[in-house]
Amino acid sequence: MGVFESFLQLLERLGSRTIEVTEVPTRRIPRGRSIQERLRALKEMQKEAEVSKEGEREKEIEELIEWRKKEIKASFGERLADALLSHFKGPITSMTKSIKGLDYDLYRANIRMSKERYVALMLATSLMVGIFTFLFALLLEMDIFTTSMLSLLGFIGGFLYMRNYPKIVWKRRVAEIEKALPYVLRHIASLLSAGVGIAEALVSVSKADYGAISEEFDLIVRDMRGGASFEDALEKFEEKMGSENVSRVVKQILRAIKFGGNLADILYKMAEDFAFDYRMKLVEYVQKVNGIAFVYMFMTIVMPAMFIVAILAASAFSARGGGGKLAIAPSALAVLLLFAFPFLSLLIVMMIKRSEPR
Repeated sequence: MGVFESFLQLLERLGSRTIEVTEVPTRRIPRGRSIQERLRALKEMQKEAEVSKEGEREKEIEELIEWRKKEIKASFGERLADALLSHFKGPITSMTKSIKGLDYDLYRANIRMSKERYVALMLATSLMVGIFTFLFALLLEMDIFTTSMLSLLGFIGGFLYMRNYPKIVWKRRVAEIEKALPYVLRHIASLLSAGVGIAEALVSVSKADYGAISEEFDLIVRDMRGGASFEDALEKFEEKMGSENVSRVVKQILRAIKFGGNLADILYKMAEDFAFDYRMKLVEYVQKVNGIAFVYMFMTIVMPAMFIVAILAASAFSARGGGGKLAIAPSALAVLLLFAFPFLSLLIVMMIKRSEPR
């Protein structure tokens, strides 16, 4: 027994030296004389190790679940873009370098995505549009040459649309910001009248729910916290928006800070001016819509009925002459009624939407 206890003591010394150099503290075996106590301590340590391993395994499973949730939230196009980028990174990188101004367009549209990933998304969207156009042409029983050409046009159209999509988003954001300017200016002016500083007022707007302008003010606050001056942050915002109204607001704020003046009263006055301009544009829009509504009714109801009557009349004349067929093929008639006239109606709706006051 003495030799056995000496051997156990040697193992314990070696174990204690190993434990001392490790970073994670581990409970040592108690220095008891009884072997049963040491075995009991070993069993408890084994249970603790198993519990810690289970905790680490559960943590890994939770991280995997969170990653899968993020992956599921991503659209099919984004996942397809990531797959293209992972397999064709070299050609996509080369194509990205040839597209000038894409990074600036993404920045102005506040699309937080790398240029390479967006180009991959452009290609993925173009492929999906090309495939859809190909299948649609097959359903219309077109020949293979026409089907291929339509598919190619669909691919090119999808690529050009995705290239201009950041500019479209930027224009929408500018319109949304200009629409929210009166409310934001009143918000800032009320805080300034209460004795709050202009920087704190910007922080308050960034935390409010004003949509795109709150996001942009949050970027202004981040730039200021990152070391940029108040003037530089506002001028960067003005350059990014490229809006006359935003430029007017920024210049008035900087002028009032530099030369003095009641900034709250100035902002109140500007808010009233912007609100009045928007009301006048709204009146003009209503008058314009009243005129377009007649054209829309004619294109969607009267014109298709007149077209069908004309086809039937032409077919009746051809039947008297011995033809006995419709003046137009049934497939072509179906395409015109199901797609051509609805497309014209959609164009009118888009015209009405584009003329909506911003």
